Amino acid sequence: MNNVIEFKKDCIMKTMVAEITDISLTHDYKIMDDIIDGYFDISGEYKTTLASMQKEEFMYTIPFSIALSSLIDKTSINLTIKDFNYSVDKDILHLKMALNMDYKEIEIPEEPIPEIDPEFTKEEEMDTVDEVLNSITNLVEEEPVYHNELMIEEEKELSSYTEKNIQIETNTIEDKKEAEESIKNIINNMNDEETYYRYKIYIMREEDTIESIAIKYNVTLDDLREYNNLENINIGDKIVIPFINVIDEN
Repeated sequence: MNNVIEFKKDCIMKTMVAEITDISLTHDYKIMDDIIDGYFDISGEYKTTLASMQKEEFMYTIPFSIALSSLIDKTSINLTIKDFNYSVDKDILHLKMALNMDYKEIEIPEEPIPEIDPEFTKEEEMDTVDEVLNSITNLVEEEPVYHNELMIEEEKELSSYTEKNIQIETNTIEDKKEAEESIKNIINNMNDEETYYRYKIYIMREEDTIESIAIKYNVTLDDLREYNNLENINIGDKIVIPFINVIDEN
């Protein structure tokens, strides 16, 4: 890689300058962690008048610094003088310097994208469920609850996997563990038919009955019995409500 870096500097001479008779430029530098510290040495002679035989000497040290990117290989840096120009205006010496910086960039290897096996074992499938549940837990813990737990129906969808999608209706962190167990029981009971499953975890309220829940979510009592023990349901208990739609293979 190559980069040209330009510098400008005005220097005040001791007297008026009629002519620069000799001028030279040298440089030196030191490479630090994130910068290059260096300096230019300007030296030479000049006449105060064109007819004068006497010459005056001058010398200036001009510091410079160059910021370095973390992607630059610092051991490969080489700074050389590319250009140097000057002009005089009365007692002002106008300087223009350019450095040529050669360097190499650090090669960062690309991380390979892991391949996902489309055929999950039961154990791998459950690990995926645990990861999704953990993400829901983080959402519940980070977002404050502003309403009474029995006054809000909040549905949180899990990411779909193996053509199954589960929804949780819960409002507090205390409900999380019971909801997790309900979801794991649902997954364990899933059959291998070509069916798309959605489930809702519903919290029973004071005015609810099993019949009203069945009517509200358009399911039968037999559907509810398949996933719940309906013999002793109380306020605050969780009901698993299935929604089953046969997938169209066409």
